[in-house]
Amino acid sequence: MGARPFTDTLVKLRYGALHDELTDAMNELVNKCSAASKGGKLTLTIALKPGKGGQMEITDDLKVSAPKEEKGSTIMFATPEGNLQREDPRQKSLEGIRSVEQEAREIRTLSSATPAQAAG
Repeated sequence: MGARPFTDTLVKLRYGALHDELTDAMNELVNKCSAASKGGKLTLTIALKPGKGGQMEITDDLKVSAPKEEKGSTIMFATPEGNLQREDPRQKSLEGIRSVEQEAREIRTLSSATPAQAAG
């Protein structure tokens, strides 16, 4: 009898739990690498410890090094009091400037109107 394929043993470790963890870890790593456009690493370490009666104790360690997604930053300004705010405290404000809210109104398209309707 020849050597048994490694995957035959892998799917039996911890009654299949390791195989499930590897599947989930690989799927998550692929998604994170794709989203970040950066590489990652999945490392499986298997340790063997022989017993006195012919048995073999097998332990595993799964490590995933996923890339971190880049996060945006916020620019804020320090005030003389030591606080942070979005507006530059040195910037002068213009009097009379106000925010104009959008009004709900009927929208007509020119393609559906006749030339006389579009002009009037």
